[in-house]
Amino acid sequence: MRAWTSCLLLALGACGLGDDTAEGGRKQCAEGGVLNDTCASTLRTAEDACWRMVDCGAIPLHREGQYDRDWSRCIDDLWDTGDVQERLIIACVGASTCDQLRAAPDACFAYGEN
Repeated sequence: MRAWTSCLLLALGACGLGDDTAEGGRKQCAEGGVLNDTCASTLRTAEDACWRMVDCGAIPLHREGQYDRDWSRCIDDLWDTGDVQERLIIACVGASTCDQLRAAPDACFAYGEN
């Protein structure tokens, strides 16, 4: 009986009070943050935004077609916009979830059109 009590106390001690749990995908910035840069992991450069698009599966790393958007074409498209439009596109990519980026990979690039 004493062994069971000891095991039970060890199991309860190992579980703790939940103060050591990680928030993971449920924390505030898990879905990419917001457009006003309140999250620490916001994207800063065109390369960051395009890597996020690749990591989310919205665009491939490399495509054979000359006009198909891949990582390098993504960078070129961002650099070809004005500074304000580039910042808007980068903020949009950072604020979008991976599901949103996969569903409409060109949606954020609409901010670059005048």
